[in-house]
Amino acid sequence: MNYEIASSEVVFFLGAGASVAAGVPDTYSFVEEFIKSIREPNKKETIEKIVETLERWKKSKIDIELLLETLTKLDTRDKEPLLQFFEGGKFILSEYSQKAPLIEDLKDFIKSKAIVPAERIGYLEPLRGFVEEYRPLDIISVNYDICIEQFCNTHRLSYRDGFDVEWNPKTFAAEHTDIRLYKLHGSVMWYQSDRGGYIKSPVKTEEGQIELLTGEKAENLVLYPMQKWDYAEPFLELMVRIKHFLESEECKFLIVVGYSFRDEYIIKILWDAARKNRELYLIFVDPNAYQIYSEELKYYDANQTTPSSLDGRVVCLPYKFEKVFPYLKNHYLKNLREGLSCESQRQKTEIKGGRADWIPCIKSFVNAEHCEKVESLLENIDNPELEKDWRLNLELSLKMAVNLSANGQKEKASQYLEKFYRLLCLVMVERIDVEVRRSPPIIKVFFNHVPNDSGTSYIGADACKDVIETLYEFCEWKARMMAIPRELSEALEKLRSLKAYLDPFEEKKMNFEDYIGMRKEQISSDIKHLNRDYQEEYSQNLHKLTKEIKKIERSVLTEIIGCEER
Repeated sequence: MNYEIASSEVVFFLGAGASVAAGVPDTYSFVEEFIKSIREPNKKETIEKIVETLERWKKSKIDIELLLETLTKLDTRDKEPLLQFFEGGKFILSEYSQKAPLIEDLKDFIKSKAIVPAERIGYLEPLRGFVEEYRPLDIISVNYDICIEQFCNTHRLSYRDGFDVEWNPKTFAAEHTDIRLYKLHGSVMWYQSDRGGYIKSPVKTEEGQIELLTGEKAENLVLYPMQKWDYAEPFLELMVRIKHFLESEECKFLIVVGYSFRDEYIIKILWDAARKNRELYLIFVDPNAYQIYSEELKYYDANQTTPSSLDGRVVCLPYKFEKVFPYLKNHYLKNLREGLSCESQRQKTEIKGGRADWIPCIKSFVNAEHCEKVESLLENIDNPELEKDWRLNLELSLKMAVNLSANGQKEKASQYLEKFYRLLCLVMVERIDVEVRRSPPIIKVFFNHVPNDSGTSYIGADACKDVIETLYEFCEWKARMMAIPRELSEALEKLRSLKAYLDPFEEKKMNFEDYIGMRKEQISSDIKHLNRDYQEEYSQNLHKLTKEIKKIERSVLTEIIGCEER
């Protein structure tokens, strides 16, 4: 085995969720679609009974791998050692049809769904950017489908999967390769002959067995649940190769897509890789990313008492792959890389006794949605400048609220959202200031008006609107990526209202008559009177006028933000 091939800096690991957009069902939908596809009543009744029993036991929906594993065990139940310790139990499926035909039906159904037409892989277009930058790009897949092969065929990219016609792992080292594809559980194009050889055939057939021109019979080389430790040369070699390059220093980022981590040996490979390769970080894309990370990767033990080597090194992106994929390279990966580089530099500065500015690191990690890293930095650094940076604090509190909420961490999310509202009230309501000028009669509004050693500091309506618009655009973007919960929908509405509020003040000034027209429902006749008469008693009336206008604006903003509720 030649393991001198350097890993790409970024490696993809594709689970079932990476192929859903191509029309391949996820592991749960597979079960539902298989049941619908069955035409024979006795087979349908058997499967429905098995699924019903498993769901009652699991107290949740079941996936295709559990169903196939159960069918296989039921078909060979006489060989199950644990059953030999039970007596008198009635087999509840004794009156249902045999399981062997169902197993073959299910395997054939899986294969039929894994043959993906080229027109369905358009969502993989962003992969071209990764190939251009990291060629040859390493992709690990536990899927049987041909999505990546179709992608390469469509874009005339060369890929190596360890086969030419027969199994030949030396092909991974071939020059002018765009993608090295490691199909850890096999492929619908791979076959094992009855003479022990391994071949690849691109001929379309929805059956799992074919006959070769040599007269050999060949069966699909795919690892189903009960076979995952069966000896097959390609799988063993692929496992060793994958372990080798994940542990190498060249591999910095593993992007895991739509994988449930049901395979314990893969979890252990990643734990070992993270322990040996301290540079390795995971970007995990899955609607249930944080839950899976917390339950399967974050701890070594089921009691969650011993943090694993991956603790704090996983960025959870709880979105559908096709929605987040266009932003993976130039947003998430870019910000994560910048954040890690910044963190490393600041740590070196502190080791040398210097004072490190952690604000740039926090900004990058917030944008990368590495929530655990942000929380860790906030707990462990003492940076007075951070508290003074009202822009960063507004952005930090809202983005953390949205990101934590997306990952199901509702309690933490609500704390950050409450902090966001308090900051808004402080900056825009408590620290509002108004300037009224005599000639021409105009009004200017300022925010975050704070006295300091050099006088006062403040921000104009323009600068404030820039911040509000940035936060609004962030929330709108997230609303396109996921279903935003009610609390964050309210935040989006408040930001929209604040944008509208700031529009008239954007030029930093407003004609007084226009102001009276805009606030005609809130304005009193006294203010109109003061405006008419302040030419004669300028200083006294101007002070009263400014005070009244500030009071009105505070009232309007308080209602928009909900300051009285906080």
